[in-house]
Amino acid sequence: MKKVLALLLALTCIFSLAACGSSGSTSAPASTSEPAASTSEPAAETTAEVKATHLKLGHPSADGGPYDVMSEEFARLIEEKTEGRYVIDIFPANALGSQEECFEAVTLGTIDLVVTSDDKCVNYVPEFGALGMPFLFDDVNDVNENMNGEMGKYLSDKLATKGAIVISWFENGFRNVTANKAVETPDDIKGVKIRVSSAATNMALFNKCGAVVTNVSFSELYTALQLGTCDAQENPFANIVDRKFYEVQKYLAVTKHVHTTEPLVMSKATWDKLSAEDQAIFAECGKEASEFAYNYASETDAQNLEFLKEKMTVIEPDLAPWKEVADQVTADFQDQYSEILALKK
Repeated sequence: MKKVLALLLALTCIFSLAACGSSGSTSAPASTSEPAASTSEPAAETTAEVKATHLKLGHPSADGGPYDVMSEEFARLIEEKTEGRYVIDIFPANALGSQEECFEAVTLGTIDLVVTSDDKCVNYVPEFGALGMPFLFDDVNDVNENMNGEMGKYLSDKLATKGAIVISWFENGFRNVTANKAVETPDDIKGVKIRVSSAATNMALFNKCGAVVTNVSFSELYTALQLGTCDAQENPFANIVDRKFYEVQKYLAVTKHVHTTEPLVMSKATWDKLSAEDQAIFAECGKEASEFAYNYASETDAQNLEFLKEKMTVIEPDLAPWKEVADQVTADFQDQYSEILALKK
């Protein structure tokens, strides 16, 4: 009898446990509903992240270099003023390709933005070549006034017909000559293999000086100077510092013979996808970034020169002989660029 009672008690316990298990099983959906509710917040965050449109911006400067600093400011303004709906992803040091490759990609719509040089725009809009006229601009303020004025608008409108627009005008200063020999007059550059920008007017200036002109890629220039493929080159102070040309050049001549304008170019395909309101925001950010760029260049130009004085022998030549040669170049190109030159203030 005790065994029977024990058996009955055991069976009762088993059924009780089974009932408990069954009750736990039926409550499972209720328990899983809590994780579902908790994961709804991350899902909302993911949705918000998807709404942020990422745009690619490439430039030739090293990480932390002048174009990088200016691009970061533009990116900051865009993200701030669009409240995070647009994010600019920056690729320094030609990570997306050479300036020529990136510019073409912008016109095709496969890259959104690129910082390039006026001489890279000439193949699309020949009038950009006028910006490379020697001694065209007096100083950075003169450049700013004209690039953010009628000259800049004229060029941007022309470029828009080729699949790209200028969203901002960046700045990097006037170009100066570095060499492994002292350069004071145009005669000192005769027979010297010098890498210059591809602007026809700039090349004409050095050809008239009797130099042996070459156009090595900017990304390969340090190596060319190091190996003696080039004996000299010309660039703004910021580029000379940024690319450490002072390590492979002994002399710096402060000629300021030409200014190279640095437009931030945006794909028209990308621009056309923006709403009218966002286009206005991008234009506003471009204008503010340009002001930042000119102020930044002005502040750092003197600092870069002081730095270079510690690394190189710096010569400040009489510019009169250089301007005499420049006058010949201006005469040669005056008719070709008369329309845009008439817009200069």
